[in-house]
Amino acid sequence: MPHSESPELIIIRPAPELQLKSWHTRRRFRNILINNLRTALDGIPNEIRVDQGRLLLRTPQVDAAAERIEHVFGVASYSPVDAVIEPTVEALCEAARSRFADVIRGRSYAVRCKRHGGVRLSTRKVEQQVGAALNPFGTVNLDEPDVRVEIDLVEEGAWVFTQRRPGPGGVPLGVQDRAVTLMSGGFDSAVADWYTMRRGVGTDYVFCNLGGATHENMVTRIAHHLTREWAIGDRPRLFVVDFLPVVADMRARLPGEVWQVVLKRLMYRAGEGVARRIGAQALVTGEALSQVSSQTLSNLNSIDPASDLPVLRPLIGFDKTEIMKLARRIGTYELSEGVPEFCALSLSKPLVASRRGRIDREEQQLDASLLERAVAEAREIDLVGLTEEDLIEPDVLTDTIAADAEVIDCQPPRRFRDWHLPGATNLPPDELARRYESLPKDRSYLLYCLRGANAPVLAERMQRAGLDARAFRGGVSRLRRAFERGDPEVAVAGGEAR
Repeated sequence: MPHSESPELIIIRPAPELQLKSWHTRRRFRNILINNLRTALDGIPNEIRVDQGRLLLRTPQVDAAAERIEHVFGVASYSPVDAVIEPTVEALCEAARSRFADVIRGRSYAVRCKRHGGVRLSTRKVEQQVGAALNPFGTVNLDEPDVRVEIDLVEEGAWVFTQRRPGPGGVPLGVQDRAVTLMSGGFDSAVADWYTMRRGVGTDYVFCNLGGATHENMVTRIAHHLTREWAIGDRPRLFVVDFLPVVADMRARLPGEVWQVVLKRLMYRAGEGVARRIGAQALVTGEALSQVSSQTLSNLNSIDPASDLPVLRPLIGFDKTEIMKLARRIGTYELSEGVPEFCALSLSKPLVASRRGRIDREEQQLDASLLERAVAEAREIDLVGLTEEDLIEPDVLTDTIAADAEVIDCQPPRRFRDWHLPGATNLPPDELARRYESLPKDRSYLLYCLRGANAPVLAERMQRAGLDARAFRGGVSRLRRAFERGDPEVAVAGGEAR
């Protein structure tokens, strides 16, 4: 047979656990995987067929196809075939010398041969003879070689390849029912959603908006990224629930120490309300045990009764370093890095050990109709249908401070006394919310706050009132570092900070 240097073939290996399923389940999983692969390869000519538990993809655009395969759940690994060789020991030895001598030169290698039908060559003999042909160029290491030369004996001849590229693993997306992910925009919820999809669960997102249009834009971009890059074969939706009236009621009625725990319960209830509307079977959260005050066992015990649906916590045993590492891998790290901590509502010391009975009584003081109305009026966004124009960031956040801007520091007075930008005026959020409509409209305003959450909300309100207002991206710690470094973007007149 002829020697093909460009076979236009990729071997795809489904996750091994698929082989443990019953025949009917295995066939269903495999068919969903094939459909998801075809969706991922839209626009790339392709032909997929089943071959003894693996999938064979033929395409003239191997490199482009490989990039997309890496994002399809249920793929354990894949190998672009380097060449198709005549299935004789002599031809294989000659091909190995000509093709792989430079690849293994000065490195360790191993040769592995498997039969998948075709000519009945001895696989052991192939390994020994091809290994001997390569011996002048490298060193044999059968346990941990730098290069694995793999040979598959098939009906068409012998497929030779050296790469086993990892896929995302898991099971094909769509083999399970749907769930709702409570999406905050931080590192954790995005990674938790990725892990949930990896187990075959299609997800929609519920976003409890605490920060206005700016916060919504940030979360929408993260959800859109997860949809575009990972939710292949699915069509997730984002449900935006306006939580500002709900939070305002909570802050007016309850002591600050319980806000975090009660807020989580309210978010669970919002998530369950949307889930029941769309037929989802569970909630997904990014909670990790002991990471923040609301994620102690005691507080989780107080939060759980808010939902009758199962709550999936894929990250419960992860630490922050592991979560952020995976966020980089899945492409959400930079998007989440810029999201302020909108859930940090109070400067009071939050409860780390709560009693369910007390939290029940505190929540009963709230106006339940506000949450019911917010869920009923939740806006639905089709993430697949979003355009680049839809994702443009609102003109609220800025990384610079204009020289003529009036700087408003929204920290509490005690924090303002600890440190503030020279020349800044201290107007805490509640006070600014009462006074901004009386501010002169012939000036520009730059707001910053402790954690970067309040300033964007207030800047949006000021813009709607006709004021030229922006919010510095991030909190005081970021602003202070930039100022003390002497960054020109935040240089202002007024001497040194106090």
